[in-house]
Amino acid sequence: MGFASFIGKDIGFQNETKRGVVTLRIIYMIMTAAFLIDLIFAGFEVVKKYPYRVVLIFVAMIILFANTYFSNTKVSLTLFLLFTFTYSLAMIPCFGWSAGMQNYFLIMLMLCFFAVHGSLGFKIILTLIVLAVRIVTIFIYSGNKPEVEISEVSGKLIQSTNITAVFLSVVIVSYIYSHRENVAESKLMKYNDRLVREANTDQLTGLCNRRYARDFLNGLSKTKEVGAVSICMGDIDFFKKVNDTYGHDAGDEVLKTVANTLKSECGDSCLASRWGGEEFLLIFTGVNGDDAFVILERLRSLIQKETIKAGEQEINVTMTFGLTEYDFNGDMDKTIKEADEKLYLGKTGGRNRVIY
Repeated sequence: MGFASFIGKDIGFQNETKRGVVTLRIIYMIMTAAFLIDLIFAGFEVVKKYPYRVVLIFVAMIILFANTYFSNTKVSLTLFLLFTFTYSLAMIPCFGWSAGMQNYFLIMLMLCFFAVHGSLGFKIILTLIVLAVRIVTIFIYSGNKPEVEISEVSGKLIQSTNITAVFLSVVIVSYIYSHRENVAESKLMKYNDRLVREANTDQLTGLCNRRYARDFLNGLSKTKEVGAVSICMGDIDFFKKVNDTYGHDAGDEVLKTVANTLKSECGDSCLASRWGGEEFLLIFTGVNGDDAFVILERLRSLIQKETIKAGEQEINVTMTFGLTEYDFNGDMDKTIKEADEKLYLGKTGGRNRVIY
């Protein structure tokens, strides 16, 4: 069994996650390491003066660590809180107030909110208990010097060790109890983004759908900062004949190929959408009618020359476009209708052309 598997071993209680006990195991390891380092920096005189206290603390850490593999989270957490109180208050006389043993209360505060299961009121009560003990500790021990002489350098090293242990423990608690929520939130945001894209995208062509195009137009009608806006309605000529001759799969391939051409050739200033069936709505922002006409003529020529492969079939199609410019004073639906009427003129006038 590897180290990670050993630390991450689950407990045999139903309806409990292992997150709480894993957190406690890591904190016990950090506190034990800090305790041993403190003893090394303080010197043998501390062990000699407080042999029972030192041994009992060390044994208690080992027993409580082992207990996390057999007890449920609530019992393990309660024992940890009691031990941390005892550990901090017992070791302040050994290492002095400046050693920072009282800072371990911060770990208890974190666990009261993250690891304790209960109402907010219950968590607040636990927090107030921790605060009360912390205040009492100030009145009893504040400014106390260690009963065994510890050099100034060793004192600073002990203080640094305990601050590091508390810091690491707080980071561990924060990470373990926020990681799952952060991952879940990230997945939810991605899922919501996907739903929004699917709701606004035509599944066959990958273009924006009619609803998104209408929302986009409504947004444009409320601002004049984009400059000129040109609107074009385009339609594949004789598309029904393509379906009747080659089948609907071939027709779908034609729609997808035309849509890709629209996206690649119209540029960033154009929003291409599938309006319905074989009809496409192109919205040019910051482009006047004359410039849009040049773009559409190039687009019409490319589509006419393009050979679309659908299985073993090779299909050629043309498109007709009706183009108009929005003046920001009229109704947007009226502008769309005007583009549609010009498209109809192009259809009746011979197709494969741009009417402006």
